[in-house]
Amino acid sequence: MKRTTTAIAVTGILAAPLILTACSDSTPANDNGSSASSGRAGTVTPAESSSWRGDLVIGVGDQQADDKITLPAANQVHAQCIGEGDNLTVDITEPNGWHAVLTHGSQTVTIENLQLNYAAQEFTTSQSSLDHEIASNEKFGTTNQFLRGVTWDVPLPGDVEIQLNERTPPHWVIKSAEKVNLAMHVDCSSH
Repeated sequence: MKRTTTAIAVTGILAAPLILTACSDSTPANDNGSSASSGRAGTVTPAESSSWRGDLVIGVGDQQADDKITLPAANQVHAQCIGEGDNLTVDITEPNGWHAVLTHGSQTVTIENLQLNYAAQEFTTSQSSLDHEIASNEKFGTTNQFLRGVTWDVPLPGDVEIQLNERTPPHWVIKSAEKVNLAMHVDCSSH
């Protein structure tokens, strides 16, 4: 009897933290309900050059509206910088349910908006588009340091400039121009 009681007590003591962990949400949520991982906040500013000059941009189509293009203020955009250098991931959440994730060195941005029923989709700027823009810059003597797509570590390590304008997938039902737009600069450098 004494062994059974001791075994039950030890099992209860060991199981309690597991039960509490399973029932709690240990990941903080931001204002729009998405989970934020550990890391540090990035500083968000408008992209240096985009068709939406001077604005932060995320959304679909070519018109500003809650269900299309969102032009949030910098304090409405949350960029979480996780890791350093080649292991850097940037997790961005914005008003109206937009969420984007980028991984260092990649031209691929994963974007979703669960409020608008847009499942996570990867958008990649092709190398041929980048090569065409580089050739155009060289031909006309322009010195744009940020190309379309994703530019990492310019002007400093930990910076990322995003100027994405890609076709939306067919399962995203868009009642406007069928393009997804994301334009901003995130500074993840350790200060």
